[in-house]
Amino acid sequence: MCVIVTSQADTMPSLTQLARMSDANPDGAGIAWHDGQRLHRYRNEDNMKTLAFIMDHWQSLETSPFLLHFRLATHGKVCTGNTHPFRFRKGDRTGFIAHNGIAHSYTRGRHASDSRNAILAWQAGQADLTDGSQGRFALIDQNGKLEWLTADHETIPGGTGAIDVSNTNWDTNGLIGYDLWEEAYQQGLEAGYETAIEETADSGYATTLDYTPPRR
Repeated sequence: MCVIVTSQADTMPSLTQLARMSDANPDGAGIAWHDGQRLHRYRNEDNMKTLAFIMDHWQSLETSPFLLHFRLATHGKVCTGNTHPFRFRKGDRTGFIAHNGIAHSYTRGRHASDSRNAILAWQAGQADLTDGSQGRFALIDQNGKLEWLTADHETIPGGTGAIDVSNTNWDTNGLIGYDLWEEAYQQGLEAGYETAIEETADSGYATTLDYTPPRR
């Protein structure tokens, strides 16, 4: 059912948490963060590429507030265009917004994605996304402020500090192999993720940010 994560500066999910979120929601992942000067976004329909980006920029992301989303596709094909978070502009605020759940009132519209249709309606003042009837929404604005539009989310321990998540359906303590996966990565022995990091760098994604809203 997707998962949204918000992490304040100096907090961070653990590698194990990221792996579990990705495994349960494999249809695209994206992250938006504020580096103290401006807002950036990276997203990819291939979760491994996004995880590789996060790992390759771990230290800078750890000191930045960020919004992270892992997608489980329900409406719309698996592609980068349907990968959260999406850009928004509402009044004098700009930034990125992510959705968890199904926006039942917006399954038909300009886009195949119910999330994108709901966000368009919200921007136009035609939808109230705060009551939870259309799922859970969180955003990060041009000043780096994180905000949950819906109150129904959870605060849990992360790898560093506490993080907020839209659900914990991905958190299955009995999963086999994740501790070994984390240990292997820490030792630099996880070849798959090393390869993804190299491919990400070669593709230009490591240095190319596709949207930078103006800072207020």
